[in-house]
Amino acid sequence: MTQEVLPRLATPADNRACLELFSAVPMRGELVLSTQREPDFFGLYAMQQVEPYTYVGDDGAGGLLGMATALVREGWLDGAPARVGYLGDLRVRFDRARTFGRFFGDSFDALCARTGCSAYYTSILTSNRAAMNALTRRSRRRVNQPYYHRLHGFDAVSVQLTRRRTPSSPVRVRSATPADLPRLVDALATAHRGRAFGYRFDTGEFEHRLAHWPGFTLDETLLAEDAQGQLLGLTTLWDPSPVKRYRVHAYEGSMKWVKRGFNLAATLARWPKLPEPGGEFRYAYLSNLWVRDESKATFRALLEHAYARLQPRGFHFFTFELDEGDPLGEALSGFMARRLGFTLFGVTPAKQSRAQWPAGRTGFEISLA
Repeated sequence: MTQEVLPRLATPADNRACLELFSAVPMRGELVLSTQREPDFFGLYAMQQVEPYTYVGDDGAGGLLGMATALVREGWLDGAPARVGYLGDLRVRFDRARTFGRFFGDSFDALCARTGCSAYYTSILTSNRAAMNALTRRSRRRVNQPYYHRLHGFDAVSVQLTRRRTPSSPVRVRSATPADLPRLVDALATAHRGRAFGYRFDTGEFEHRLAHWPGFTLDETLLAEDAQGQLLGLTTLWDPSPVKRYRVHAYEGSMKWVKRGFNLAATLARWPKLPEPGGEFRYAYLSNLWVRDESKATFRALLEHAYARLQPRGFHFFTFELDEGDPLGEALSGFMARRLGFTLFGVTPAKQSRAQWPAGRTGFEISLA
């Protein structure tokens, strides 16, 4: 008889078991990766202004069979302040996925009651049909299964850093200074106020990132300006390696040939080679990205300057998200970029199905996913 797995809230004593399970269940595709969070699995949560709730299921022998995390914070929804949550870091050993999932509805209802938050969002790899079916397809056997409402698709875009490039955009880009804080915070606060699950940049979110995110600085915050010095766009280049890294397990299918060709060119041109299995990528995010009026020229300038800063430091790529049909995608012309498709969902309890969700950009921050 299969032992039932009763989820419970994790404690600091579960750190090692969480790290082991998290790295033992890789993301599969032509590039097989696992996420590394040593030395502290909970470090990524501790640096955020959130209430973290990590649920784990024990195997009875000191290990874990499954885990998932909810991060609850103050945010925006329907243009008004609201408690919002993010669901992520789901890892389940394949042979126990069905057992672990049986308790998802009950645990989610308890979480909503405990936190006073019933509106969550999450992202699922679009090609992961097993996860899509298990989480979003409703079943009469699980009447309390949460509702997953499709918001939109998006691509995790990775711009490969190969040969050196000199920015050619006429848009001026420079590092932010303390004097720029009021206007960059105002720009982010105004944008997020109109986004579903937006961040409270109006109450200190950016300042908190400066104080608590390792390596998050004003010098790495790029500002795009017009000739009169008006703010056109901004983003912060953030290296997540102190709290999150990607380890390569295997190159499969066409990626085997991509790696060979890429590394041959890297040898000749002296740019960083793709890591061997067991190695880790060096990468950065474009965090808190904002572009006024969806300007492709502004976004292009930010991309060029991000590339010029990161390439000499030995990074393999930088990453950001583009929504489906995103007009900013045209700015990628001429860059070597790979896209990985995800679907973003709003999640509510079974008894609180929501008919409509705000359209457009959300507060989703890929650097924290």
